[in-house]
Amino acid sequence: MEKTFTKILVPYDFTPFSDLAFEKAIEIAKKFNSKLILLSVIGSDLNTSGMSWSRAQEVHDEMETKIRADLKKIKDAHKVENVDVSVEFVHNPSTVDGILSFAEKNSVNLIVMGSHGRSGFKKLVLGSVASVVIPKSNCPVLIVKQSKKHN
Repeated sequence: MEKTFTKILVPYDFTPFSDLAFEKAIEIAKKFNSKLILLSVIGSDLNTSGMSWSRAQEVHDEMETKIRADLKKIKDAHKVENVDVSVEFVHNPSTVDGILSFAEKNSVNLIVMGSHGRSGFKKLVLGSVASVVIPKSNCPVLIVKQSKKHN
């Protein structure tokens, strides 16, 4: 049975690496008539410790509003005929868990991620969202790296 990519997820962290992944995902979406989903995970870098509950909620709401607006700008800047793009966000203290649970709940067929291209000691110390998503994902994961000439 041939598997098609009806839903493509692009985890987006507002870096040039996610821009590259989004551009590649658009190419694939055009070929397969896929729906693209830009996803941002809120919470992994949001520190609300020491805040009152109501202030923490305000900070979360402000972050949601900003991320929604920023994702919409990215979406609007990449308008492509016949490619349906939606923007989503999830709250999760773990970026990896946020990506994987969203992908599973939304029947994603392909995850396209940018990679910082870290290796060796840097990868060991800094970790890599992509390196954890790949083995745990229930669907294929395409990693897009910047070409060597741009490094």
